Amino acid sequence: MIARSTDERTAIFTVLPPGILANGSAAIEKAPWDRPTTSAILLTALANSFPFDWLLRLRVAANVTFNFLDPTPAAHLSPESSILCSHFAVRLLCNHIGYALLWHEQLGEVWREPKPPFTWPVLEGDVERWAVRAAIDAVVADAYGLNRDQYAHVLSTFSHKSYPKAPDLCLARFDELKSIGLESFTRKYDPYWDIAPNENLPQPVIELPQIESNTEDPKVQVQGRARQRELELPQ
Repeated sequence: MIARSTDERTAIFTVLPPGILANGSAAIEKAPWDRPTTSAILLTALANSFPFDWLLRLRVAANVTFNFLDPTPAAHLSPESSILCSHFAVRLLCNHIGYALLWHEQLGEVWREPKPPFTWPVLEGDVERWAVRAAIDAVVADAYGLNRDQYAHVLSTFSHKSYPKAPDLCLARFDELKSIGLESFTRKYDPYWDIAPNENLPQPVIELPQIESNTEDPKVQVQGRARQRELELPQ
């Protein structure tokens, strides 16, 4: 949540693996079990793009809150664009073994990377990662309906201190997308183009037995849930 419009990036989204805690400065979703994991993955891809960040910066001063996020328009991605961005985001997210479950949930046992199977991180170093990030960014910019000059303007408003080659790479991918079309672009850059996203709801990592309560007192119910965690969680 602590990100100013003058920082290198304002929108910073990710998908956390199981067992990770976040403090008050991280705005986290409240009910991740109510949506397919692929929805969170796709949102991560879209919201980390330069066009979305540019729109968010028009509102943010010092903190990113839901009051600023809610009115920020999200691009409407076609089903084909959604699959492409989801696959790219999975490859970017899976940077250590804690994301192995995410990989297998979304892509199963398929591995088409130029390295030994299930080697983490999937993409290593700025060159590999930005090659994929730029492709996502170009697809999102196109989904927003930007032309080349508009996209170049959006990119020019960021400092790109961490990777100065980013704007040129993004524009090159945008030009290629407009030149060869989405289908050819997908076949060229997405090694998993033929795998449909997993639309099932996420499964819990562990199952805890429920404690039945015979009282309507909310305070007692809260105490019961706390006692359940104390008894059932591994020490």
